[in-house]
Amino acid sequence: MYRSRLIARLLATSALVGASGPMVERAAAQDAEIPTVGERPRALPPPAEADRERILFEAETVTREREDSPIVAEGNVRAYFGERYLRADRLSYDPASDIVVAEGNVSITDETLETAFAGRVELTGDLRDGIAENFSAILEEKTRLAADSAVREQGARTRLKNAVYTACDVCDKKGDGKTPTWRVKALRVTRDEERKVVRFHHAFFEIKGVPLLYAPFLQAPDPTVERQSGFLTPLIGASSRLGFNIEVPYYLAISDHQDATFYPKYTSNDGVLWQGEFRRRDDHGYQVVQGGYIGYEPDPSEVDVPGRRWHVFAKGYRDFGDRLRLGYDVERASDDTYLRRYDVQRRGDLRKELDTSLTNRLRSNTYLRWGDSKTELRADSYTFQELRTTTICDLPTGERLVVSAADCAQVRRDIDPGAVEGPDIARVTPYALPVIDFRHEFAPPEIGGSARLNLNFASLQRTSGVDTRRLTASAYWEREHFTPGGHRLNAFAELRGDLFRYEDLNEGAETRQPIADDNRIDGRFAPTVGVEWSYPLTRRVESARLFIEPRVQLVASPSDRNDASIINEDSQSIEFDYAGLFEYNKSTGFDAFEDGQRMNAGVAAAAVLDNGITLEGEIGQQFRLQESSAFDRSTGLGDESSDYVGSLNIRYKNIIGVENRFRIADDDGALKRAESMIYLNYWRFRGNASYVRLDDEVSIGGERRREELNARMNFKLTKNWYTGVGWRENLEPGTRLDTDPASPTFNQQVPRNGTIRQDFILGYEDECSLFELTYRRDRTQDQGLEPDEAFLVRFTLRSLVN
Repeated sequence: MYRSRLIARLLATSALVGASGPMVERAAAQDAEIPTVGERPRALPPPAEADRERILFEAETVTREREDSPIVAEGNVRAYFGERYLRADRLSYDPASDIVVAEGNVSITDETLETAFAGRVELTGDLRDGIAENFSAILEEKTRLAADSAVREQGARTRLKNAVYTACDVCDKKGDGKTPTWRVKALRVTRDEERKVVRFHHAFFEIKGVPLLYAPFLQAPDPTVERQSGFLTPLIGASSRLGFNIEVPYYLAISDHQDATFYPKYTSNDGVLWQGEFRRRDDHGYQVVQGGYIGYEPDPSEVDVPGRRWHVFAKGYRDFGDRLRLGYDVERASDDTYLRRYDVQRRGDLRKELDTSLTNRLRSNTYLRWGDSKTELRADSYTFQELRTTTICDLPTGERLVVSAADCAQVRRDIDPGAVEGPDIARVTPYALPVIDFRHEFAPPEIGGSARLNLNFASLQRTSGVDTRRLTASAYWEREHFTPGGHRLNAFAELRGDLFRYEDLNEGAETRQPIADDNRIDGRFAPTVGVEWSYPLTRRVESARLFIEPRVQLVASPSDRNDASIINEDSQSIEFDYAGLFEYNKSTGFDAFEDGQRMNAGVAAAAVLDNGITLEGEIGQQFRLQESSAFDRSTGLGDESSDYVGSLNIRYKNIIGVENRFRIADDDGALKRAESMIYLNYWRFRGNASYVRLDDEVSIGGERRREELNARMNFKLTKNWYTGVGWRENLEPGTRLDTDPASPTFNQQVPRNGTIRQDFILGYEDECSLFELTYRRDRTQDQGLEPDEAFLVRFTLRSLVN
């Protein structure tokens, strides 16, 4: 009735206009096309300021028997007021009773295209109260509300009797009526526009016309609001680890700039995991905090599992003026299996891209930044938390190894029988306080191009191990030039110096020297100069467009810049591929430096065919005048000729495609790294699969092969029903340590499971609802974390439960 009241005011105004003279004001454009219900009239310009209370309307007849009689308009009555539009069979206004009545197929559309329908509308003269019969409305987001009658009260509430509410289609493509997937029937419904809620009294929830639930009272957000306090979609499941479990989120809209979500998770095996999130945003900053806590009773066989288990994820910043910012990004958990046991993840605004170097580690960071786009000074601190079951093993030779096992049994068997357990991994995990970085960019006027000055200081501390401090200063310059023939030339140079100080070397395993002094200071001067050439070419042939770009980079630096006395703390994770081939220094940090004279060469090519097929490929290699110890040999770098790196991609429209990245050994052609992804969107099939094969560097300088297949495929059974399967498989045979005390092979190496996880899915989805049932088999094992089988239920009702 809210929308009806607005239109009624306009109709009353137009009736008075008609009563003041013998002529009825017609629509501005008689020949303009009459819009349909829900369509804005295209022929009417916005009304002038003086005409904002005037209405243009037309009807087949307008009559008034005498001056005190009602004014009656009949026959296809159409009324326009700005962007609002009304249609009715008959309209009347009685000045004596101050009542406006519209009858017969009444439809009202406002500027938001929200349309209300009624068989008869009657409003009082003050236009605040009114009654509609056979009321229905199409609200925002295509939600629908219908009732036998609707009463407008106090200009802010609409009360409906015998009402029905749904977000589903009520007509099929032919226009015939159909039973919606779900609907709520209620004896009384109140739409409160001040509180932005819709309340249902004595409500029945129906699925396909079958009543399933009864509630004496329900409340849902009004479709016009973006955020409203209320319950969200519950997550229901059952697993062998947790038993029956259900998560019921509740969203709390605190104010326009802050809100919270509480999502406690009940488990029949472990009790209640209390979880929540708080978000706040204003003109000076943004904060979001997520946390959880559960009281836990560890099994006697569980080692290092606390009785109070918890997690905290937080991220935010605060601006102090235009140039100064204080920020943080925190990740902490009570123990290494807590997150996996309860499937705790960073949600919503805290979700971030996967960092392959941190998949088994939590990192917390705080920072203070000052500067602008050209100059920046930043101070950081970092702490880390290992989530792997790891053990430090000390060898009789003085070397120290870090292995992914509960003890040193495998090291004693495979490497040295005299190996013994060293200190706890947490004692040798470093924390960085502070890491200071200064950057200033400018354009040198004499030589052109762009230049950058950089100063970096890092201090790494350990409770038991080597303490490291490093200072790096560098000046970098580059200039790019394109010749008239299309050749691209880029010259660059860098002056760099490093200063290192180490303390407590006798306690650490980081140094590559078997014997070292307790404290030491080292320095390094590492200049670099280089030039790069590329020649991108493209050509149109009969049925395709071709592209090719050869690329060569020559780089010169002093050799032997990575002495064994320099500890590599920040450059241990290096992924050598074509994208990084033309980085003049492929080190990911400051401790390692790519030294020597080398040439990086490669070629990229592509063909886009008119039939929808696209071919893309690239391949390259590095050549050196001398070997370098900057990188471990397992990375494919450091020898006089590196491994071959490249990619090969094939796509056919958006139907099927294969993307491949590879690294091939230059000596024997062995495949050292392969990453492939295939997708399929054809007929009723939707799916993708990824294959990864790589040789990882481990702490003893050897190699460990990882080979894994991850696939998911959905098949559409009908228009709305679908089924799917997800599969993650370990293709590399191996062994693991059995950590189950009840097993006859406890604390022994047993064959590793090939299957990591399996998902089997059955779901239903239409325009207003989603229901999905998943059966999951998780074969992940760790100390205190056994394989799991689970059922998961997820459902969403649009506009009612989100």
